[in-house]
Order: sequence, then C-alpha cells, then structure tokens
Amino acid sequence: MKRALSLFLAAALLAACGSDDDGDNGDRDPAETTPGVDLVVRFKSPRIPFTFDYPENLRVRVRRTARTELRPRRYLDEFKRDLESDMRTVDIREDRVGELDVGVLEVKDGDFASVSYFFTGAGRTWQVECIAAPEHEQRTEAGCRAALESVEFHR
Repeated sequence: MKRALSLFLAAALLAACGSDDDGDNGDRDPAETTPGVDLVVRFKSPRIPFTFDYPENLRVRVRRTARTELRPRRYLDEFKRDLESDMRTVDIREDRVGELDVGVLEVKDGDFASVSYFFTGAGRTWQVECIAAPEHEQRTEAGCRAALESVEFHR
C-alpha cells in the first residue's frame, strides 16, 4: 500500500565529491560550511511524475509513499513515536525547500544519520531519504536538499 520515493545518498559515494578536510575544526555554522553541490544527472522515469537533478556519484532508488496527498502532521508524529528509542534520536519538523513544502524526519543512531523529506505533488505523497555516516552528514544533506530544490513536476 505505501511505497516511498527514496534518494539514498550513500556516504562513501558522496565522499568522492572532494576532500572534506578544508582546515576548519567544525566550529562554523553548518549552513555556511556545506559545500556547493554539482547536480549533473537528471532523474527521469515514465512512472514518476517529476524529474530532479543529483550528483552523478550518488545512487538513486525511487518508490511512492502514498497514493494521496498527505499533510505532514498526519504521519510525522507517528514516525517519531515508532522510531524513537534510547539509542536513537528522532526529530520532526515542517520546512520549505525550494518550491516544496516538506515534512522532515531526522533519525540519528550512532552509526548513521538519515533525513527524510516528504512532499506532495501530482496527487501523491513522495519521500526523499538521505542516509550517511555521521562524518558525512552535512555533505549528504546538502546533496539531498539540492536535489529537492530541482524537483520539477510534469503532466
């Protein structure tokens, strides 16, 4: 019944974008430290009603979340309740990325960090999920947000 559109940004692949060592001690504001992202590949599929651009060294897998347009408050609290534990932190919020109003689900579990962005379009709800090792979290999220900013619905 539910399927998810997931853009899995593997940290090992993202690390190939360039050196992470720019000499800072990680004490700058994350919004200022995220590097520019070169979006060079356009995702297109006859089964998906939109396109988006992403860095060529990342893997993309696509699935639908829901056949209807759902508002974030309908699912974010439930996701948080289901995923939160003593070993895992979960944060939720609503945001705007490019032209998209999104529900955001952030999960951190020591070995990985995952940020999912849920958005609506073409009568459905979609998800972009970015997964990274903690040391690549900022770069992965920058690539994910850049992909979201390039989403263009058609039909």
